[in-house]
Amino acid sequence: MCVVLVAGIARADEASDLAAITQAAAGCDPARAHCFGIRLHVATGEAGVTANPAWVATQLAAANHQFLPLDVGFQLVGIDARSSPHVHSRKERDALGKLVGGTVIDVFITDQLDDVDPEGVTVYGVTWRKGDRKFIIVSTKAWERTLAHELGHFFGLPHSTYAVSIMNKTPRDEPPMEQRRFADEEIAQLKLGLRRLLRGKVLVDVTARATSPAQASPRRCSSPRARPRRSSPRARRAG
Repeated sequence: MCVVLVAGIARADEASDLAAITQAAAGCDPARAHCFGIRLHVATGEAGVTANPAWVATQLAAANHQFLPLDVGFQLVGIDARSSPHVHSRKERDALGKLVGGTVIDVFITDQLDDVDPEGVTVYGVTWRKGDRKFIIVSTKAWERTLAHELGHFFGLPHSTYAVSIMNKTPRDEPPMEQRRFADEEIAQLKLGLRRLLRGKVLVDVTARATSPAQASPRRCSSPRARPRRSSPRARRAG
C-alpha cells in the first residue's frame, strides 16, 4: 500500500505527500512479541500536507525504541488527510473522535495544538478521550519523543517525577535527552496496561512488516514540498 485515499478523492500533490509519508515509515521489527497498527490522520494547508515524511519516520522510530523493553512495536496501517491544521478547543478535539475506531491507535497530526486551559499556550501532544475511545494528537512542532510520550499515556501512564522518564514534563538538564526513557517502575505499569488493552481487545496485533514500504515496493512517490514555519505562541514541552 502506498497511500489510503479518503472516499477515493485526493489532489495529485496531496496523494503524493501521503505516499511519501507511507514510504518513509518503517515497519515493526518482526522479532517483537507485539506489533500494533497506527492509523495516521494528517492535516493539509495551502502548501499541502503539513507533516514531513522524515518527521513522521523519526516519531515512529523513537516510539519503537522506547517500547523495546515491552517487546512492542508500531507501524502505519493507514493514512489520510482528515486532521485539522489547527486544533483550538475541547470541541475540536472531540470532533476528531468521530474518525476513531477499530483495534488500532488513531494518531492525528496538526500544525498547531492549543492548550485548552491557559490561553496563549500551545502543547506538543495530547492523549484525548471521546467516549470509551482514546486517541492521540501531536503537533508538527513536537520533539521526536512526543509520540512515545503520548503512547505512554495511551497505555495507562500518568506524568511522573522520575528524572530519567520521558513522562516527566519538568525542565531539567540531567540525564541528557538521548538517555531518557521509561523508568523501570513505569515499564512494570506499561506491562499491566498492555495486558488490559489486549484483554479488552482495544488493540489487536497486526502482521509485522520487516521492511519499509519504500524497500518492499519498487513504486516511488514524490516528496512533499518544504513548508515554512511560522511563529507561534509559547509551547509547553513534555518529557
